Amino acid sequence: MPPNNKVLAEIRNSANFHGLEEVHEGGKILQHFFGHLSNEQINKEKEEYQRLFIGPGPLAAPPWESYYRSKEKLLFEEWTYQIREQYHQFGLQFIKENKEPDDHLLLELEFMIFLADKSMQEVRPERILELIVSQVNFLEKHLTIWIPFFCEKVIENTNSKLYLGAAMLLEDFLSFDLTSLLELGEALTDV
Repeated sequence: MPPNNKVLAEIRNSANFHGLEEVHEGGKILQHFFGHLSNEQINKEKEEYQRLFIGPGPLAAPPWESYYRSKEKLLFEEWTYQIREQYHQFGLQFIKENKEPDDHLLLELEFMIFLADKSMQEVRPERILELIVSQVNFLEKHLTIWIPFFCEKVIENTNSKLYLGAAMLLEDFLSFDLTSLLELGEALTDV
């Protein structure tokens, strides 16, 4: 979804980049971006979003897993169907299934949020552990494999502080998330 005034204002007003800027370069970049946000800048970010992720023309940073994992850089490859199967195992189905690839960055991240939310709502330790294992597997078999290449393309192909900072944070966040989930899973196993 391209950035708009409302979404960027919500992020600016609710995110705490002050602490993040002290420990991460991407946080510092985002802090500067949101500190100088203007309507003109929002319009530039919409154009940059289009150029990076939508088109027309060749995309600077295609947001689909299959693109990065397929030798031919094709969509709807085996990874799309692996992702779809993961969604289906949890009773989820992409509303545009068979029309658009299921392995879009935002869908994969939303799936991780879904699993995290389910983990937080669960009270049975064995079910929590199963959900953590699902998150770890999804990170190890999908997100941490292709996201570094996606982030690299964003970083190489943009001057936007918004997308540059977000790409820098995303890769490191996934590594942190994986480490945290592994530690949590180990702690639950020891209980």
